[in-house]
Amino acid sequence: MSEKNETNRIPYFEKTWQRHQRDLDDVASGKRSDIRFNKKLGIAYVVIIEKLKHFEGEKAGERIILESWQKKAIVINFGWQKKRLDKDGNPLLKNGKVQWVRRFNTSFYFITRKSGKSLLASAIGIAESILTIEKGNQIVSFATKKDQAKIVWKGCKKMIDSNKELSKKCTEAYSTLIVNPTDTTIKPLGRDSKTEDGLNIGFAIGDEIHAHPDRGMIEVVESSQGARVQPMMLYITTAGFDTASVGYQEYEYATKVLDGAIEDDSYFAFVCQLDKEDDPFDERVWYKANPNLGVSKSYDYMRKQAKQAKERSETLNNFLVKDLNRWVNASETFVQFSEWEVCGVDSFDTSDAKAVFAGVDLSRSDDFTAVATTYMMPDGTFYTTQHYYIPKDNVSARARELRAPLENWVLKGYITATPGATIDLDYIARDLIMKIDNGVDEICYDPYRAATLVSKIESESGFDSCVQIRQGYLTISEPTFNFRDMVRTKKLLHDKNPVTKWMVSNLSILTDASGNIKPDKTNQNRKIDGVAAIINTLARTIAYEPEPESVYESRGVRTV
Repeated sequence: MSEKNETNRIPYFEKTWQRHQRDLDDVASGKRSDIRFNKKLGIAYVVIIEKLKHFEGEKAGERIILESWQKKAIVINFGWQKKRLDKDGNPLLKNGKVQWVRRFNTSFYFITRKSGKSLLASAIGIAESILTIEKGNQIVSFATKKDQAKIVWKGCKKMIDSNKELSKKCTEAYSTLIVNPTDTTIKPLGRDSKTEDGLNIGFAIGDEIHAHPDRGMIEVVESSQGARVQPMMLYITTAGFDTASVGYQEYEYATKVLDGAIEDDSYFAFVCQLDKEDDPFDERVWYKANPNLGVSKSYDYMRKQAKQAKERSETLNNFLVKDLNRWVNASETFVQFSEWEVCGVDSFDTSDAKAVFAGVDLSRSDDFTAVATTYMMPDGTFYTTQHYYIPKDNVSARARELRAPLENWVLKGYITATPGATIDLDYIARDLIMKIDNGVDEICYDPYRAATLVSKIESESGFDSCVQIRQGYLTISEPTFNFRDMVRTKKLLHDKNPVTKWMVSNLSILTDASGNIKPDKTNQNRKIDGVAAIINTLARTIAYEPEPESVYESRGVRTV
């Protein structure tokens, strides 16, 4: 039997292949004509890489032979193309033909140490210098320190030097490689570099971004790519110890794209990690985080590291992070995204609902507000819809900060952009009063920042069933548990709102000493307003008792 003993669960990195197949199916069926898969182009990258040689270790001097997962990832990453469009969204033509450019402008590879990360990054950089469609392309390896950035750059130099054909086409000056005939430059870039002026980067390699303390260098690079026809930001990294780091933020975004919580057609992700419930000491699951296990990383090495981690607790975190790609201290998602997806329905008849609750979660005056409407059905199921509000002047800035397609969600009607830089409560009050007129039984709200809104609703509508839902552990713990359990048992159905889908993927919890829980609202960039609004409604369904029905309504009038 092979040492790679497959478990019943599909490794997470298979999601990359599944996404690729869905796109192929969409193109074949005619559902999408804006993209195409140019397999020959993807293979060209593989061919060039396999003409290069290892430059260190026991394989130094030998030709690079890519593993099947590496070939597949590279061909998919660089084979997909999209139509180049003008400012009006029309295809650009050249010699009467549509121009095609690379589809993916950001690529994220999340693989463990000893999986050939830097080697792969350097080799891809060389292939790009040869296959680029832009003469005078600039390729950089960037890091917070220039010495760190030089690791990938030195890999490029050594591989070029060991290739007779390439070395004839390449010159070097001042830590810059110049590759002909494309006149492409390859150089390292750090925050401590002497100058960042004159940058016009087409292809950037960020190695080990888990070590970046902020987005400073990334923003420098991104701002220099605006004039390029088909720019790319390539990240190849492992997990780290700091969940506040840029690397963790990028990792979260990549998994949201693969899970479907965020739609980003320009983002390629290949993530190798264990599943949450996997035992890190079970050899059968190690390959999920180590696709090169048995090749560049041996089972003997892994067994040694695992044994040490078991026997010496101080080494456990190092084993989890560097060999199994688990972020230490990362909060677990409270509700599994796949479970939430299953609860989505295209339509739902709420005409015989026993009760209807509107939940409100107000954020800062310059940020999101969420309103959830939850219907309690006679069969014990619930159906919920959500709508969102955000100040119009802040949409673009928050979209960049949150890395979420807010403008698109506004256009599609999931979010109302209220005029100005602060939330206009009149819009929310108007919509809630409309819900009252349509039969809402109670409005359930977090009292924090809500006094003005509630006063406006009560004074304008005469509605007297606005109920405070305090956000402490004792009040909110039970409805939070109920939210999770109802999703797991498919008793909480929803309208497939993409904003809520994104927020569910952001949900994590805080726990007190007694085991009570509440949603974690401490991170302003992990928005969960819609989920909080739903939980507010569930807090009232627990205690709700409808007014007793008149005997005349239940059996009619009797004649004696």
